[in-house]
Amino acid sequence: MKRIVVALCAVGLGVSFGAETPKVAPTLPTKAPASARGSKGTALAPPIAAGPRKSAPPAPVIYQPTVRPDGRRIVALDIGHTRSQPGAISATGVPEFVFNQRIVELINERLLPSKIVAPIVINPEGKPITLTERTRRAALAGAAFFVAVHHDSVNDKYLESTEVSGKKVFYSDKFEGYGVFISRKNPDFDKCLAFARLVGGQLEQSLPFASHHHEAIKGENRPILDGERGIYEYDDLIVLKSALMPAALVECGVIVNREQDLLLRQPAMQRIIAGAIATGIEQYFSAK
Repeated sequence: MKRIVVALCAVGLGVSFGAETPKVAPTLPTKAPASARGSKGTALAPPIAAGPRKSAPPAPVIYQPTVRPDGRRIVALDIGHTRSQPGAISATGVPEFVFNQRIVELINERLLPSKIVAPIVINPEGKPITLTERTRRAALAGAAFFVAVHHDSVNDKYLESTEVSGKKVFYSDKFEGYGVFISRKNPDFDKCLAFARLVGGQLEQSLPFASHHHEAIKGENRPILDGERGIYEYDDLIVLKSALMPAALVECGVIVNREQDLLLRQPAMQRIIAGAIATGIEQYFSAK
């Protein structure tokens, strides 16, 4: 751990917004039912009754950022992964989803009384959900920004195994720190970059930049846009490129690092990270 801040500053409350052009979300595909098949060597009998109708795909979202009556803009907080598909597993066997959910809860708690933004949480129960459905829900809510919260791992070649409470777990102490990811395929890349610089500027006061995703190996090789603030370019991340609003994904720390795993489980550190992200969100909207 390089540095840890004890308190995070609040930001100014003046906000003004211009008109924004509505955007249309792509229609999400629906899986068609399989065709009826007869047994081998027999003909299909004519249907007695019509089968279930093929469900129509969801209507396209006519998206326009919402300004609430109190002047606040909506920010969507996305809990990375789900309970059934929890993402990475920490060095002590804790699912990534648990880390993600806690940070989003704390960001939401911090922003609820904000006079600048109004938070909404995407999929708070951790139910199964597609990546495009996450951003679709944000668009339906009129969110002006989409923030995905995750915790990081490392390339498989760096992982070692050990046992914790009789269970095999994987770890690597080679890398630590945070990263902020944005996509050039997002329709508002410049806004994504402005946001990432603000959030990265807050996080770098507490954590080092985890630069290992820049390594020239398969599965990594992500361009670094701002090494001081810990910003990566990752164009094909689905939640970033499918969002109709500016979007960023924040990796809050490397949970397969044994020391950082323990640090990231401490309530004080969780509040520092959540406070850093919340402060960056407010700074972004207060600058509008």
